[in-house]
Amino acid sequence: MAVSKNSLMTSYVFTFAILWAVMSNVCQYYYHRMPKKPDCWGRWGPFVLMCMATVLITLSPLKNLVVNVCMTSFRENGFDSTIEHALDLAYMPIWGTKPLQAYTALAYVCMFWSTSMQVDIYGKMVASVLKFQSGGKTEEAKKADGGCEGGS
Repeated sequence: MAVSKNSLMTSYVFTFAILWAVMSNVCQYYYHRMPKKPDCWGRWGPFVLMCMATVLITLSPLKNLVVNVCMTSFRENGFDSTIEHALDLAYMPIWGTKPLQAYTALAYVCMFWSTSMQVDIYGKMVASVLKFQSGGKTEEAKKADGGCEGGS
């Protein structure tokens, strides 16, 4: 099944635009609803990590978009020094296949870490373990029954 060059270009544009829109909106959400932690990393960490993830995960679609826009422009308008500079930049070794895969993997690690900090998964797991160890009773329930195991 053949795909036209126009529809391929449109798919690259939409991939980059949708990915950037979703990731930047998550960054905005994390910025406006920061955790109420006393330390700087606990408060700003989720936002910073999500911003790093946003940049890292959009590098690969951005490279595809730049290369394809340059090639389309070359076919339609001929050579231009701007195309040359953009392609020189896009084909630098740091934008190769293996580094871009590493950047994407690092982006997923940053997203997971950021999300776990944002929802305080560690604190919730510790609270859950403590609740399990106390037999499912909360501190308020223990105080209400006088601290007895049987409740009376």
